[in-house]
Amino acid sequence: MKKTFFIALFISTHISFLFLHIHKQMQFIKQSFEKQSNEQLLAKMKHEKQAKQNELYALQNKKEIKTYAENQLDLKPVSMTQLRRLPHE
Repeated sequence: MKKTFFIALFISTHISFLFLHIHKQMQFIKQSFEKQSNEQLLAKMKHEKQAKQNELYALQNKKEIKTYAENQLDLKPVSMTQLRRLPHE
């Protein structure tokens, strides 16, 4: 009786350890997949950030601003002779 009880307990313990080991491996695989997905998202966001910074620097370029104002907005450069001084009260 004690021998069969011990064998049953031994087998059930090993089976439960086996299931726990499988569960641990599945959790590890799941976390690895999530980490890989997050790393890809991070790389994509860094690339988008760099593209936006380049676009911002291009928009702050004075030659680009002048070209945009003259071509798109039809503005003309102002000379000093066109400026008038307002009377001071």
